[in-house]
Amino acid sequence: MQSPALSAVPLASKILLLALAYAVAGRLALMLAIAPGFVSAVFPPVGIALAAVLIWGYPMLAGVFLGSTLLNLSIGFSSLDQLSRHDLALASGIALGTSLSTLLGSWLIRRLVGFPTPLTSERSIFLLLFLGGPLACLISASVGTGALYLNQIVDAADVSFSWWTWWVGDSIGVLIATPLMFILFAEPRPLWRSRAGSVGLPLLISCAIMVLVFVRASEAEQHNLRQRFHEQAKMMSATLKFRFELYGKAAHSIERLFVASERVTREDFARFVANLPSAYPGITAVSWDPLIRAEQRAAFEAQVAAEGFASFRIYEHSALGEPIAAQQRDLYVPVTYVEPLAANAKALGFDVASKPLRRQALEQARDSAETVMTAPITLAQDNEAPQPSVLLLHAVYAGERPQDLEQRRRQLRGYAVAVLRLTDLIENALKAYPADSYSLQLEDVSETEPQQLYGQPEDNLPPYAAELVWQEKLTIGGRTLQLAISPTQAFLQRNHGLQPWAVLAGGLLLCSLLGGYLLTITGRADQVRHQVHRRTLELSAILENAAEGILIFDERGLIERANPASSQLFGYASAALLGRRIGSLIPHLHPCSSAMLDKQLRTPLEVGGTHAQGHELELEISLSSYELPGRHLYICMLRDISARKQVERLKSEFVATVSHELRTPLTSIKGSLGLLSAGAVGPLSEQAHGLVSIAQSNSERLVNLVNDILDVEKLESGHSRLQLSRTDLRPVLREALAHNQGYADGYQVSLSLDDSALPEQVPVRIDGLRLQQVLSNLIANAVKFSEPRSRVEISARVVDSQVRVQVLDHGAGIAEEFRERIFQKFAQADGSDSRRRGGTGLGLNICKTLIERMHGQIGYDSVVGQGSTFYFSLPLADG
Repeated sequence: MQSPALSAVPLASKILLLALAYAVAGRLALMLAIAPGFVSAVFPPVGIALAAVLIWGYPMLAGVFLGSTLLNLSIGFSSLDQLSRHDLALASGIALGTSLSTLLGSWLIRRLVGFPTPLTSERSIFLLLFLGGPLACLISASVGTGALYLNQIVDAADVSFSWWTWWVGDSIGVLIATPLMFILFAEPRPLWRSRAGSVGLPLLISCAIMVLVFVRASEAEQHNLRQRFHEQAKMMSATLKFRFELYGKAAHSIERLFVASERVTREDFARFVANLPSAYPGITAVSWDPLIRAEQRAAFEAQVAAEGFASFRIYEHSALGEPIAAQQRDLYVPVTYVEPLAANAKALGFDVASKPLRRQALEQARDSAETVMTAPITLAQDNEAPQPSVLLLHAVYAGERPQDLEQRRRQLRGYAVAVLRLTDLIENALKAYPADSYSLQLEDVSETEPQQLYGQPEDNLPPYAAELVWQEKLTIGGRTLQLAISPTQAFLQRNHGLQPWAVLAGGLLLCSLLGGYLLTITGRADQVRHQVHRRTLELSAILENAAEGILIFDERGLIERANPASSQLFGYASAALLGRRIGSLIPHLHPCSSAMLDKQLRTPLEVGGTHAQGHELELEISLSSYELPGRHLYICMLRDISARKQVERLKSEFVATVSHELRTPLTSIKGSLGLLSAGAVGPLSEQAHGLVSIAQSNSERLVNLVNDILDVEKLESGHSRLQLSRTDLRPVLREALAHNQGYADGYQVSLSLDDSALPEQVPVRIDGLRLQQVLSNLIANAVKFSEPRSRVEISARVVDSQVRVQVLDHGAGIAEEFRERIFQKFAQADGSDSRRRGGTGLGLNICKTLIERMHGQIGYDSVVGQGSTFYFSLPLADG
């Protein structure tokens, strides 16, 4: 049975599409190939091929063969100049192995598992993945590796590694790609389509994660490889630079000989430099080349001839390279003393200044008084087997080194010269480093056209090794040399580990096992669907038996579902509520618009409702919403708050009664008791005075309670408005201290204020009277719960853009079970303590409300047995 997605596509087109998919997927997979190998740790095209043959039949093997051939030919194009029959035969051999592997895997699966199959059992999943992957891929790995070996692309030493990685890559490719192909094209479609999110997506994500981990591991290994090679290259560069500088010092030492002695004989020179060629490998010769003027030439040649060199003459090379007598010039710089003489006799008498490049270096050495190196030259003594060589020149002056340029030119006597064969110098300097680990190239780039000094550029490096090449410019004797050190294949093979490959192969194997596990889980989807159905019934039962009313309505406001509690609340039968507009029951929701409803989501609202019998209901509602395919529904939770509203109305009436009926007589009683206590009607007996004092104290507590209740009511109803104005906080704090000192004295508690941390001005926007009320409440509480002869400490400081005021006491602290309700109305730790200490339990609630109205925050810290600290913060006023 074929997938409907491709059922109408002709067979030839399917074969071509499979070939294209195989080639493209293969090129992507080979981006993860393990250098310097030819195989990847995961090769999905084999899994694509297996799934295609299972879904659309054995004719698809033609597409497998064609796609594999195209893929392997494309790999050959990247490294071969032109396609040949040999290349075609190699690509076809590898493609044949892949096709045979796919044929065997699909035949075994059809025979032992059956296909199409939903893969709902563990046995069928295991057999399909094992037969099509690890078992069948033995053929593709063996045929492919054998083809590479027979065509001498891999060595015998690499055959086992190539076979192993080939087999692992193909096997993991089947384990990952085959389930994904089934999800896209296999039958039964409903089941496989349902696995797209539960199997396909996790499999793709996990594979992507493992590829990223592989990339990171490869980058880390590449970094370590680059670091190891660059460390070696740095040391090699430093060695070469040191060797050039050391040989320059050899030329400088000869210059010192001629400066120290007015006349240096040939024997003196020979003895002085006797050990230089052996001590400095790479120095072919050292020489003394004096400056000879035209009028001195004849006498000079005769003098040297008299020293035993009868045929001596100053010569130069013709255009054909033959030695000829030097042409008439104003100045000559002939090689006069040279050691070792036997090996360099041909150079005796050669005019170094006859060559333009050498003459340029001579002039530079004369004018700079420093060691100068020439451009690459061919030595006079190397005509038969020329090698790249350079001269290190150091000018010798009459006397010490002149400071003036004209004096240097006038006092020049000649040149101390060290002749270097660069091949000998470099190979001797770097003999401590493994010769098979690097390839070195040295060029002179002082001029526009670079000149090769040593080595050749490494052109066989794999792409990943390009960034390992070390390049550096060296300045030697006034010339710029470009040094390039490249790793060799031997170095790369010795230092390239298998950790990235192991990470990728192991990770993708786990991903494939994850895919198998997910297939097993989705095979039990029917059980899950049954559980979902049961859960749906349970939720329906909860809805039907909820104590609160629940209405579900759509975007048009039409009720779609109502539970029995809502039916009872509004007095309608459940069926009568369905289809009714929500606005007819709750006028606040009429007209019903999505924008209006969305603004009120999850916010409790107190609204009115209409009962079936026409009377009004007092309700509290909460709205929420949820999405269904193509629909947007709202849930309205309803609660009857008629009883609560009745209580609130009774409370308001009670407060009004207190305000109008109790406060006036209480004030009169309090005043009368005060007059009696003060002796306004004559002295009272001690017993009568005590009774009057008790009555006076209780009347004051009753007045405070009435005032606190009225304050709370006014704040909650909004009748009490704060008059905020810009005020300096420091005087307010000092005033609070003064107002409450007398109260503290009654409890034998001392008050202190520490405002030293405040700036000179502390501007805040407050209601001064209300803030005094807050401070008095906090100070009074601290005093009441402090022990006699203790101290209540008031302090203030600026934190960021706010001022923080705190009141600290050393009392008993606040019990843990009381802390959650400390700012609630009528909150007191326990009744006995309240009676002993006094208070209404409303003070902290009032403080919290007032501070928040002034845009501040209030809180506390407390440790039982050590005391409490109440604090509040107010924002500083701008300007």
